[in-house]
Amino acid sequence: MLEDPNKLGTIARLYRVVTRAYTALPYRFSRKAWGPPTWHYYIEITRRCNLRCKMCQYIDWLESVPTRVQADGELTTEEWLNVIDQTGRFSLITFTGGEVFVRKDFMQIFEHACSKRRVHFISNATMLTDERARRCVELAPRWFGGRGFNFAGISIDGTRDVHDVIRAQKGAYDKSIRGIEALARYRKEMGKKSPLIHINTVIQDASLDCLPEMPRIAKNAGANVLNLLTETRVHDLPELGRVDPSSFSRSDFRQPVIERKRLDSALRATLAEARRLGIEVRMPRMPFEEVLNHYDQGYNLREFECRSIWSSLTIGAKGGVYPCWLQMVGNVREHSLKELRNNEVIRAFRQKRRESGFAVCRGCCEIEFKGKVPASEATQHEAPEKSESAESKKETVAAE
Repeated sequence: MLEDPNKLGTIARLYRVVTRAYTALPYRFSRKAWGPPTWHYYIEITRRCNLRCKMCQYIDWLESVPTRVQADGELTTEEWLNVIDQTGRFSLITFTGGEVFVRKDFMQIFEHACSKRRVHFISNATMLTDERARRCVELAPRWFGGRGFNFAGISIDGTRDVHDVIRAQKGAYDKSIRGIEALARYRKEMGKKSPLIHINTVIQDASLDCLPEMPRIAKNAGANVLNLLTETRVHDLPELGRVDPSSFSRSDFRQPVIERKRLDSALRATLAEARRLGIEVRMPRMPFEEVLNHYDQGYNLREFECRSIWSSLTIGAKGGVYPCWLQMVGNVREHSLKELRNNEVIRAFRQKRRESGFAVCRGCCEIEFKGKVPASEATQHEAPEKSESAESKKETVAAE
C-alpha cells in the first residue's frame, strides 16, 4: 500500500528505474538490437477529438480533414479487442488519442483491457460523465498495481479563461475539472487507492503566466501530481513515421520558443508553490537547465538516450505499429505484435537511435538525460540556484 501523498511521482521514478534495468542488457550488448518482450503498450484509440487545442500535435489534421471522414480506416471494436489480447500478461496499456471518449465503443474496449491488464488513459475529461467516472473507478484495483484501471492522465493547460482559449471551447475547463473531481470522489467513496490521477500541462508561451497556478488547481481537483510536458511540433511533418527520421533537420519543423528568463521565473514559481501546497511536480527527464534550453536554442541530443523504444510499442488508430512515432514498423492488420516487436525495421531503427539522436527527437517525453540529475532536483520540487553561467548557456542541437 502506498501512503505517500506524492505516490504518483514516486511511481513515475520507479517506472524509469525499472525501464532502465529491464532494457540495460539488450540496450548495451545486443549488436542486432533485439529487445525484450514489450511491457508498455500505447494505444492511440482514435485521432479524433472534440477540442481543437492550439498546441495539439494533430491540429492541422483535425482542422483540414472533414469530421465525417476522420474515422475512416480506424480499427474496429473487434480488432482492438484482439490487439489487447496480444499484449503481455504483466504489461501496462495506455489509451490515448485524440480524445479516447470520442469513440462510442471506448468503454467496451476499456473494460476488456481492465479485465486483463494494468490500464492508464489520457483524456481531456470533457466527456467523462459522472456515470462513466463511476464505472471507471469500479474497474480500478483496490490497491495500486493490480489488474485494472491504475492511472488517469487529464490535460489541463491553465486557469479557466486561458485553458478555454487554448482548447478553443468555452466551458472546457469546467467540464475537465468536473471529470477529475468525479474520479477522485468515487475513488474515496469506494475506499480505493486507484486510479492515481495526474494532470498533464504543456509548457507553452500561451499559458506561461498562469503556470504557477497549476499546483493549486491540481490539489483542489483531487489530483495526485502535476505533470509538466515540453511542447513539440514534430507531428507537423506530414511524412513522419514513413521516411527515415534522420532525413529531417531542425529547420523542417517549427520550434517552440519561450524567452529564457521568463520561463525560468515561471518554473521556479511553480515549483515553489507546489512545495508550499505539498503537490508533486513531475518535470521532463532532464536537468532544469535543459528544460530552459529546449525553448532557447535547443539542447545537445547526444546527451540524451531513449530506452522506451526497446520496451514499448505504440499502435496507431489505423493499426500502424511504432516503437515511437518516428518509425512505423508494420500494421496489426497484417502481422501480430509478437512478429513486429523485433522485426528488421525496428531493430535497424533502434541501432540508429542508439548511435545518435534525431533532430525530431527534441521535445519527446521519452528521451532521458544520460548524466546524473542534480540531487536538489531529484524530488522535482526544487530548481537549482541561479547562476550567470547557466543563464547565458547556449546548447547546440545534434543531428541537424
